Amino acid sequence: MEDLLKPDYGVLVLTVCNFLLLVYLLKKFAWNRIIGGLEKREQQIADDKKQAQDARSAAETIKRELDEKLSQISDEAARRMAEAVKIGETQKEQIISAAREQSERLLEQAKAQIEAEKNKALCEVRDEIARTAVLAASKVVQQQMNETSAKSVVDRVLEEIKAK
Repeated sequence: MEDLLKPDYGVLVLTVCNFLLLVYLLKKFAWNRIIGGLEKREQQIADDKKQAQDARSAAETIKRELDEKLSQISDEAARRMAEAVKIGETQKEQIISAAREQSERLLEQAKAQIEAEKNKALCEVRDEIARTAVLAASKVVQQQMNETSAKSVVDRVLEEIKAK
């Protein structure tokens, strides 16, 4: 076991030579490729960051433009809605005005028709009274009666008229 704890200088020299040979071979054949690959990867990462920043800037610009367009569209929609409401109010007032005018015309026509019917009825009543008066006078003359009998005849004729 003591042999394991004692250093063997021959193996140590060989190990150091192998390590130095490995470092030399890596430097000669692989080190430039490894460093080149790392630099290339570093450059690609930097380019990707720049592209991402450019894309973010472009996206923010597009977002701003879209927000402005949306604001313009909202303003336009509000303006058109206000115009539509104004037109609706105008049309409402016109319709109400036309309806009032038509109702006034109908009312005037109805009043005129009622007045005509009233005048016609008054004429008919006058004609009926005249006929009745003539009829009463003819009955009075036919009977040649005294004043009390003439009065009773007139009363009877008036009752007949009321009955009609």
